[in-house]
Amino acid sequence: MKNIQEKMENRFSKVQDGIDKGRGKVEEIKEKAKINKQIGEFQVQKSNVLLDMGMLLYEKIRKEEIQDNDFDELSLKIIELDKMIYESNKKVKELEELQRENICECGNIINKNDKFCASCGNKVEIEEDIKEYNICNICESEIDLDCNYCECCGTKIKEQKYEL
Repeated sequence: MKNIQEKMENRFSKVQDGIDKGRGKVEEIKEKAKINKQIGEFQVQKSNVLLDMGMLLYEKIRKEEIQDNDFDELSLKIIELDKMIYESNKKVKELEELQRENICECGNIINKNDKFCASCGNKVEIEEDIKEYNICNICESEIDLDCNYCECCGTKIKEQKYEL
């Protein structure tokens, strides 16, 4: 009987050891997950600091507070992207403007892209704006004369008048 009881106690002890080891592994996995989560948070914080530092550096390069030719190619890419973003936003505004409705002399509502009023047949006059504008020295965007800074890239505008 003692033999059976000892065998049972040994088996129970082994099972208990296995359970304890399993708990230890679970705790270890939890601790690793907690540390990995912290590492991820630190990496996000680092990325945000690097982004802020890069933006600050770019602004200083644009203001010519820092002169370093190693950044020229990257700066040109940023200017190119700024111009694409600016032009795309401009197209969106133009499309919104086309959708805006006007009222004809007869009171009928007409769209900007209509050539004639559907109600009275009057020709819709399209006003051609001949404007003078400045050209940005950095991104070469057309800038209204009353602007002191480029709407596209933020550069101070030097007086150069062009006719559109």
